[in-house]
Amino acid sequence: MEGLFGDTNTRKRYISRLVHHFITAVEYDEHNQFDEPLLRFRAKLASPQAQFLKSLKKLVFAEVIKSPSVQHLEFKGQSMVVSVFEALQSDPKRLLPTDTFQRYEAESDGLRVICDFVAGMTDAYLLKTYERLFAPRLGSVFDKL
Repeated sequence: MEGLFGDTNTRKRYISRLVHHFITAVEYDEHNQFDEPLLRFRAKLASPQAQFLKSLKKLVFAEVIKSPSVQHLEFKGQSMVVSVFEALQSDPKRLLPTDTFQRYEAESDGLRVICDFVAGMTDAYLLKTYERLFAPRLGSVFDKL
């Protein structure tokens, strides 16, 4: 574990070893009920390595994903998504891009159109939209979205 959390070069070396460990443990599992090779043959991880991978995933979930620093960012991101969605649905004609507003008007479920629009935003585009809508002194008519 120390190697994974050490300096950059050590971490790269240990991650490379882990990848090699898992790749070389891949086995083929044949399902005879299928004739099509894409369905008949499946890759699977040998049992000891599968158990090790399961343990690693559990560790990452507990120590990284559920860490307060990551959870703070997740909370902030969720709040931004909800805020942008609520703003767009409050006045779609004024706030949605023209092409999205045309889809909004054409669909029976306009909220679905807004939802899909927000869900399709990259992080950078969501941030820029959020800042244009809510951050004082940020955003200009000359900004490219």
